[in-house]
Parts: sequence; C-alpha cells; structure tokens
Amino acid sequence: MAPVRLLIVSPSPLARSGLETLIRPILETTVVGSGPLSEAASLAGQLQPDVVVVDAGPGDPADLEPIRDLALAQPGLPIVVLALDTADQTAALHLGAAALLPSSIDAESLRAAILAAARGLITIARPDLAALLPQEADARAAASTMIEAPTRRELDVLQLLAQGLTNRQMAERLGVSEHTVKFHVTALLGKFDARTRAEAVARAIRLGLLPV
Repeated sequence: MAPVRLLIVSPSPLARSGLETLIRPILETTVVGSGPLSEAASLAGQLQPDVVVVDAGPGDPADLEPIRDLALAQPGLPIVVLALDTADQTAALHLGAAALLPSSIDAESLRAAILAAARGLITIARPDLAALLPQEADARAAASTMIEAPTRRELDVLQLLAQGLTNRQMAERLGVSEHTVKFHVTALLGKFDARTRAEAVARAIRLGLLPV
C-alpha cells in the first residue's frame, strides 16, 4: 500500500518542525510539504496530500479559520488537528476537523489517528467532545465510525491480542497485572466498537494499525 501523503501546517514554524520530527519515523506516511496554517488551502491544492495535520498552537480560536477555508476548498480531505485547550478543540470541530488530538500526543497515538483519518474515520481523543459535533457534521459522523485514538500501551496490548495471547501471557510479557491487561482490553473493545477481541483485531487490521 502506498504511504499516506501528509501536509503539515501550523502558525508556528517551531511547531511544524516538531511535528515533522514526530511524524517522519512513521513508516506508513510520507511528508509532502509543510507551511503556515494561513496557506493550508493553497498548499493542499498544490501538493494533493491524503491527510492534513494541523498544530493549532497556543493562539486564539479565531486564528483557526483557515481550517474552514481548507475544508471548503478540499471537500473530503481529512484534517487532523492537534490543539491545546477546549476552546481550540471546539473551534476545530466546528470548522471541519476529522481528528481532534491533544498537542502532547505521542507518536504511536498520532500514527493511529492519521491512519484512521486516511480511511475516513473521525477520531476524537476526548470522547466527551463528541457531543460538540455541529449539526452540519451529522452526516459525516454517521458515515464514519468515531473512535478514540488508542494509547501507546493499548497499541502494545493490541499487538499481543493479534498474536492470540491470553490475559496472563500478556501481563507477563508487559510486566503488569492481569487486571491492568483486562482494563486495556476493555478500553480497546470500546474504542473499536467491538464485541470480541477478534473483532477488535480485525478492525485494527482494516485501519492499518496492525500488519496483515
């Protein structure tokens, strides 16, 4: 499968550089360009990325208006937004973001969100913000399955689930208690809207979070 083409935009050159450093090791993606958030729509038209990753930075929510311009100029192009606070997160949702993540996200969780966005899924790191989706996004939300981005530890558990390990075996492998493993498995089932472990693994494979 061809790598997911990414465009990185942010009002801050430092934030753009940091995001590139975080993303470049992700084997399933390739960064095709980066630039100011104000030029996002123009850059997306030139570079034709599969996903746009936005670091909102610490500015005013009003500064995120270029996200709306991007969504209008490139309908259907997934926009992954990293934001610091609730005000920015709420603004990003209303402007058309397909994924909403904390600025402090780790590389593995960002990878999961990018791959999910590339497949048309809506990812919100804080499920309580799902209720803030505007009415105009109802059709988009209904057509997609909303998942919360797995944490780094949950991705570790997911890989062991794919190997068919029991809770005890996973606990021994990870150096944690069986209770902790059960907690992570339950969280994964919820995030993937799966009834069984096999269903969660199958869903993760379809999303590209696990190798076939």
